[in-house]
Amino acid sequence: MDNYEKIAEKVVVNKIRSSWLELYKLYNDQANSRGVTLSMAFVLLTINDTYGTPVTKIAPRMSMEPNSLSRILKSLEKKGAIYKRRDKNDKRKVFICLTDHGLSLRDIASKRLFSFEDAIKTKLSDEDLSTFFKVINVIPDVVDELRRSG
Repeated sequence: MDNYEKIAEKVVVNKIRSSWLELYKLYNDQANSRGVTLSMAFVLLTINDTYGTPVTKIAPRMSMEPNSLSRILKSLEKKGAIYKRRDKNDKRKVFICLTDHGLSLRDIASKRLFSFEDAIKTKLSDEDLSTFFKVINVIPDVVDELRRSG
């Protein structure tokens, strides 16, 4: 093992990055086999399956820029997974709703997500999970502090 590997093995950001890349590859391969991307699958998971979800609520739920979301929504609409519905009382308000195809894709994404979640939970104790969430929840605070300090 050279110095880089020794150092990288102990760097929190590197562990988060490499874990995320592994998850991304796993989920994106599964999503691609259904003709969608991982980002599309996550968008589908944020949409209320009964009433739809206001388009303005989706990007913040995913910590995503509205421009990026707009491209994903256009792709999902082209694939027949979603449609837009205007509010009857306030025509400015647009809801994103799932089609039957979108519901099917959302169901698959949900099953894959929770099967992975269950697999992780079989490997960790409740205390380990609690510690993980304690650590991971500090990251947004640290990012905010770093942004403010410039």
